Amino acid sequence: MFSKAVRLCIVLTLVMLPVVGVLAQEADSLKEIRRQIDILVEELERLRLGEVAEPFYEPQRGLGPAAAKVYQLKKTGVSIAGYGEVVYENYAKKRDDGIVANKPDKIDYLRNVVYVGFRYNDWILFNSEIEFEHGSTGKGGEVSVEFGYVELMLSPSLNIRAGMILPPLGIINEKHEPSTFFGSLRPQVERSIIPSTWRTNGVGAYGDLGSLVNYRAYIVEGFHAKNFSDADGLRGGRQSGANARAENFGLTGRLEFTGIAGGIVGGSFYYGNSGQGQTDSLGTIKAATTLWSLHAEYAWKSLDLRAVIARVAVDEAGRASALAAKTIGSEMTGWYVVAGYDLVPLFSPGSQHSFSPFVQFESLNTHASVAPGFTANKAFDRNILTVGISYKPHPNVALKIDYQDIKNAAGTGINQWNAAVNYLY
Repeated sequence: MFSKAVRLCIVLTLVMLPVVGVLAQEADSLKEIRRQIDILVEELERLRLGEVAEPFYEPQRGLGPAAAKVYQLKKTGVSIAGYGEVVYENYAKKRDDGIVANKPDKIDYLRNVVYVGFRYNDWILFNSEIEFEHGSTGKGGEVSVEFGYVELMLSPSLNIRAGMILPPLGIINEKHEPSTFFGSLRPQVERSIIPSTWRTNGVGAYGDLGSLVNYRAYIVEGFHAKNFSDADGLRGGRQSGANARAENFGLTGRLEFTGIAGGIVGGSFYYGNSGQGQTDSLGTIKAATTLWSLHAEYAWKSLDLRAVIARVAVDEAGRASALAAKTIGSEMTGWYVVAGYDLVPLFSPGSQHSFSPFVQFESLNTHASVAPGFTANKAFDRNILTVGISYKPHPNVALKIDYQDIKNAAGTGINQWNAAVNYLY
């Protein structure tokens, strides 16, 4: 039937089949062991590096993404983060009324900021922001502490902050990192009506009221009316925690509702006297100052919408004007809306890039009302239309360009182009 050679091959094949099966199983087992070893090595490396391996940025606790990094530490240690921006501004050669503007273009390393935090244990931490402005202290720049506070994290509903803090008005004052907003410049409403970035020494609390509402409330140093501005309102009156007069304190707070998917709506306020012990022929100047704002943010897929309304009232504005040697508005108003749309998901879903055309319109007037005997300046009644593009090759790096059409009731507006490089780390 079969030759001896054929029979021998058959026998050897039958003998070797189990051996080959065992070897194949061992090879598969070795592959699986190697795969599991690789997983363990990756996990050990991730644990060794901690949050440095994969930094995660998310606004929380009333702070911007980088500013909140210290809260991600799981154990005692130091947290380092920061942001920066370089801004170019190109002004029109003529004002709206046809007169030569004589306003030179400029480029500025506007800010380089370092956040340094330290976590003492699971309920005590320190957080700070140190800002280097305008590239060099030798050329008009300065170094400032933007905030620096100790926090006691007692419970989700009650946490205590003490030190230099950010009053929780509007959107930009707390979340002022430039990669979080569209324009090359911060909205003018949140510079001249809400004087961002506004920092004060104070103490207070924040937390959650249930699952849909959060709050912040602080007692802080007051404004100094002697340094109020006609064009920029309360901005010059910020004492910024530096040898601040403490004759008058203020109360500031915020409530936010987060029960809308992708949305936040809320309101905030400040109230306090601003005379800081100054007197005139009528006695001590109080200059009670009230600032309130309403804000809303909404994000759905590629669409991003934001809006702010703000109003300031200064009591005894006539006396404050005499003290400041400027006409200080007794009422200042402002609002803005901005909409941006990221086009990248339409062409490359899942990409970390974003390319967002945006449009922003704002209206503000720091002389909405003035005290009897004073005259409102029409140039302070302003409308600003900004259109531009924000491109992010990485979520924490932004390249921006935009154009601003600036109108005022006096017809002296000067339009401008802006470009900026922003980064966050």
